[in-house]
Amino acid sequence: MSAILIIFSAKYLYLVSIGIFIGWGTVSVRRREFIFLSIFTLPLSYIISRIASALYYNPRPFVSEHLTPLIHHIADNGFPSDHALLTGTLAAIVTVFDKRIGALLWVLAIMVGGARVLAGIHHTTDIIGSYIIAIAGLAIGYILMYHLVPSHYKQSQIKEK
Repeated sequence: MSAILIIFSAKYLYLVSIGIFIGWGTVSVRRREFIFLSIFTLPLSYIISRIASALYYNPRPFVSEHLTPLIHHIADNGFPSDHALLTGTLAAIVTVFDKRIGALLWVLAIMVGGARVLAGIHHTTDIIGSYIIAIAGLAIGYILMYHLVPSHYKQSQIKEK
């Protein structure tokens, strides 16, 4: 993989995921349910990531291994990766509704995470941890949504029959 492609993927590819997420959500038949799940899951994933970051410190590879990163970054805690967290959370949410587009978003998330490892600003554990947090945030968000918004759940069940 060329340095330019790694840098682009590490810094900007997440924007493609955001665009697909918003675009899919706009045309989704289950738009209301998608919005509710997003409202619950996105903040939960972020909160879980901040807790995980406080509990586990993982210096970035360019600090611990004395590498020169392809992208300038401050020498703070690398765990978890915010880029991988965001792209993983978007992919997880869409996968609930559309497995095909969800799979595409997971491919993009893996490309973003892989590029950040190749760029020398994250370890693989930072990326995998982010995806685990994204899925945990989704699971908790899904449970909360159906407990806190029961009337919406009933409406979506009626529409599907």
